[in-house]
Amino acid sequence: MRLQIIKTILFGAGIFISSSIFAQFGSGPFSLTELGDGLYQVNTGPAVSPVSIFLVTDEGILIVDPPNPATAEWIQEQLQELFPDQQVRYVIESHYHWDHIRGAETFSDTAVYVSHMNMPENLAASIQEAPPPGDTRDENGDGLLDRNEARTGTLQNFDALDRNGDGFLSQAELAPAVVPDIVFSDEMQLMLGGKRITLLWAGNRHTNDLVDVYFPDHKVLFAGDYVWINRMCCNFQFDRRPLDTWIESLRNLEELDFDLLVNSHYESGSKADLIAFRRWLEDLKFAVSSRIADGMSLEEIQSDVSLEAYANWANFDTQLEAIIESAYGSLMLE
Repeated sequence: MRLQIIKTILFGAGIFISSSIFAQFGSGPFSLTELGDGLYQVNTGPAVSPVSIFLVTDEGILIVDPPNPATAEWIQEQLQELFPDQQVRYVIESHYHWDHIRGAETFSDTAVYVSHMNMPENLAASIQEAPPPGDTRDENGDGLLDRNEARTGTLQNFDALDRNGDGFLSQAELAPAVVPDIVFSDEMQLMLGGKRITLLWAGNRHTNDLVDVYFPDHKVLFAGDYVWINRMCCNFQFDRRPLDTWIESLRNLEELDFDLLVNSHYESGSKADLIAFRRWLEDLKFAVSSRIADGMSLEEIQSDVSLEAYANWANFDTQLEAIIESAYGSLMLE
């Protein structure tokens, strides 16, 4: 598939003077990449910064996951410059987490919002019931997050997320998405400008409202937060869901006919990369579960398991021990 870099724009600090939005996360440099036949990928910065994708047709534009206001405004500028005659018809919100949908409101003048049927409930739920990404939890049960409770990206972006500056994060601050106009349960088909878009519920994977977006005419799959390319994953006891659930979700994606997998974070890849990631999880599961069956402790398993076949993957040296602990915790709950 031909990839063409259309435009990369670097932003100086002055762009963010008003709100310091996501100085650590998804704040640029932004880049726009054509994937072919009106489909474009938006990268919002290095490393774990979120990825968005949009489709331009002669009947309008569909955007998936404008992650924050700064990115959404940049996307809007590019659309006005490159496609001035087209309006944004649909915004797909893949799930309620703050690192993917905070920019959705930017397109509210023209867009219809689509998400999974569980998303409205998550937006209205307590932080305990619908926690932010990673291992951040409302440990004292007061309905708010203080800085000591925040972890990883939520901690790094605490001040930007704390819009009222009171030193606490509410669910309204963590998940200020637009409540969807249209929801679905398992699968939904959209047609825009003669192009097909298939929305697929990820089956209680990562969050209970997670949506994968499949562009069958382009043979492109946009998958969020549970597919990683040549990279160690995953901590947090696999989002506190059974490891088998993760593996089953990946097998479901393998049934789709696609050439390019656009990941919601980090690098894009191919179906072969997806299969390799699924096999990694299966190898990890076997290595840990077989040693649990032999009566080994967590510490003994961490010392005994090497999984050297994946030594060239990102973060192998720094995360393997923690990932083994996550697999151990997940498997012990089954």
